[in-house]
Amino acid sequence: MNRTSISDLKLAAKDQLLGNYGIATGSFALLFLLIYLLMSVVMSAFMFTITQNGTASQAVMTLSQEIEANIVGMAIGAISVTFSVGYIYIMFKIARNERASISDLFFVFRNHPDKVIIISLIMTVIQFILLLPATIVKPRQFGMPGQDLDGKRLLVWVILYVAGFAVSFVVDLMLAMSFMIYLDDPSESVLSIVRTSIEMMRGNKFRYFYMILSFIGYWFLAVLSLGIAFLWVVPYQTMTIVQFYSDLKEPSQITSPEKGPESEWI
Repeated sequence: MNRTSISDLKLAAKDQLLGNYGIATGSFALLFLLIYLLMSVVMSAFMFTITQNGTASQAVMTLSQEIEANIVGMAIGAISVTFSVGYIYIMFKIARNERASISDLFFVFRNHPDKVIIISLIMTVIQFILLLPATIVKPRQFGMPGQDLDGKRLLVWVILYVAGFAVSFVVDLMLAMSFMIYLDDPSESVLSIVRTSIEMMRGNKFRYFYMILSFIGYWFLAVLSLGIAFLWVVPYQTMTIVQFYSDLKEPSQITSPEKGPESEWI
């Protein structure tokens, strides 16, 4: 099946963003602020609880506390993703030449937010389960100065962590289109959304991964700019992902401003 090249998808993304960088960067700045405040408040409360329990002086958290921290992180992620999907919705509207506004950032809260949270939890719970063995065998002395490490246990931890992360990454690729599918039809069931994403990504996981890797240089430059360039990079990457989704739905229908449809992608 013919697919549009990654370079053409990126050119189409740039073309769609022309004249729309105000809403694209403004809504991203607000998204960042909301998620930052959420993480700061929740994690501060969590660390305060640990302090009250008299464990703040320990160099590392206990196993139970580490698991609790992972659960708190999952909760933060589930809430944060509702705003993130709202940002994708803004990109959707721009790509479809519809008028987007800052209020669209809260689209998910008005349209079955439970489905977005469930999809997010599916992904994070799978990752949590896959990395749980590594969390359990992780040497308690890890990161503590002056403490001898159990070499064998450290090796087992590294193997389990790499294996768990690799499988989790593949699962994330399989479900990468889930939120796009939801935005296309919020009334669709979670099971149907997940199945559709898996089907769409069959044979396209490496293509998607290659596309994401193509932005590494931009992210590096954004870091060098002390984060300022992220206001341009994130909208650009997000719009390219939207174009990728559109190409999966209607192959060869993406037309770049310079080259037009192509069947090659590398």
